[in-house]
Amino acid sequence: MSRVLRRTAFFACAGVVLLTGCSSSSAAPLDGVTESHDDGGGSDGVGSAGAGGAEPGGAPDVDGAPDVACDTLSAELQGALDAAVEAQRLPGAAAAVAIGGCSWLGAAGVADAEADVAVQPGDLFRAGSITKSFVATLALMLRAEGLLSLEDSVSTYVDGIPRGEQISVRQILNHTSGIFDYTGMDEFWTAALEDPTHTWTPAELIELAASRPPYFEPGQGFAYSNTNYIIAGLLVEAASGEPIGELLRTRVLEPAGLAHSYLDGAEAALPGLVHGYGRSRGELVEMTSALHASAAGAAGALVSTSSDLARFYRKLLDGTLLGPDELAEMTTWVDTPPGQVNGYGLGLSRRESPLGVQHGHDGGIWGFTSSSYYAIDRDASITVLVNLEGADVGRVVDDLSRVLATP
Repeated sequence: MSRVLRRTAFFACAGVVLLTGCSSSSAAPLDGVTESHDDGGGSDGVGSAGAGGAEPGGAPDVDGAPDVACDTLSAELQGALDAAVEAQRLPGAAAAVAIGGCSWLGAAGVADAEADVAVQPGDLFRAGSITKSFVATLALMLRAEGLLSLEDSVSTYVDGIPRGEQISVRQILNHTSGIFDYTGMDEFWTAALEDPTHTWTPAELIELAASRPPYFEPGQGFAYSNTNYIIAGLLVEAASGEPIGELLRTRVLEPAGLAHSYLDGAEAALPGLVHGYGRSRGELVEMTSALHASAAGAAGALVSTSSDLARFYRKLLDGTLLGPDELAEMTTWVDTPPGQVNGYGLGLSRRESPLGVQHGHDGGIWGFTSSSYYAIDRDASITVLVNLEGADVGRVVDDLSRVLATP
C-alpha cells in the first residue's frame, strides 16, 4: 500500500495514466424523463441502471416522448465510456453529461472488485481537488458580502501562516503564494502511513509545509499546492465565523440542490461510496479509506456524484451561485506550466477540449480520480469519476466531448 500511496496524484490538479478495468455497464438514457434513485441521501433525479435520464447539470428536461437524437447520443456516450474503461483497464467509472435539453448518466465497471458489484450512475466517489472550486466559491460569496477581500493579507484573518502578511487571499486561491505543498513531502507520507487513522489538523499540515522553503516570492509564479487550500479553509471559517462543513452545506450544497455531496471528516458520511483502488505490481490495491479525510480537508475531502458535480459547475458558471463581479474574479486566469491545464483562476481550471474551452477542475486522491468541466459556449457539462488513483480522466472527458462535438 505504501508504494501506491507515495506515488498517488493525491488531490492534484491533473491526473496521470494508470491501468485496470472491467466491462459491466449501466446507463440512464438521454430522454429527459426523470426517475429518482433513493440511496439514502435524498433524490435529485439520479437514475439507477436503466432508469430514465436525469438532469445532472440542471439542463431542462425534454417534455413528452423521448427525443430520438437524445436517445442516440445516450448510446454513443455509453459506448465511449465503456471503451474508455476497457482501454485504461479501470475498475469502474460514472459519468454525467448535459447539453442543451439532453442529459445522461452512465456507469461502467465495478464499484467493488472483490464482490463484483457494478457501478451505478448515482454512486458516490471521492472528488479530490474538485473540492477547491467549492471552497473558492465560498470565499467569493464572503467577498460579495464584504466579509473578505481578495487583496487582504492572509494574516488579516488567520494567524500562524508563514509570511502571511505578504501573501494575499487571491494568491492563496490561485496558487501564486509560493507556499510549499505538504503532499510533496516524505515527512507527510511517512507519518500518514505509520498511522493512517491519524486526524490531521490544518495547523499540522501548514507546519509541515512551512518547514520547507517557498517555491518563490508571493505573486512571482504559479505552483499548485494543496497547502493553499488548507489555508483557504481557515480563511473562510475566520471570515464567516462558521465551520467549513456547515458553511459549505448552507451556502452551496443545499442552495444548489446537491443532495448527494458532503465534506468528509466535517459531516456525517452518506451511504453509497464505491471502493477506491490503486495498482501495485499489476494488482488492484484497496485504498478507499487509506488515510483519514482530514489529510485532505478543504483541499480535497469532498465526496459527491457525477450528477451533483455537473450540476454544481453549471450553477456556478451560469451565475446562479455567484454574481458577475465574483465570476469575473474567479475566471481571471494566471498562466500554468506546459502540460497542465492552460490557465488557473480562483479554484477553477481552464482547458481546451473537442468542445472548445471548458471551465472546471480535476481531482486525484487515494483510490480515486475525477474531472468535471462545463463548456459555456456549447452549454455542455461533462463529469467523469473513476475509482482508481492516477487514471487519465481528462482523456475520458475528451472522449465524451468528441461524441458531443460530432455532427
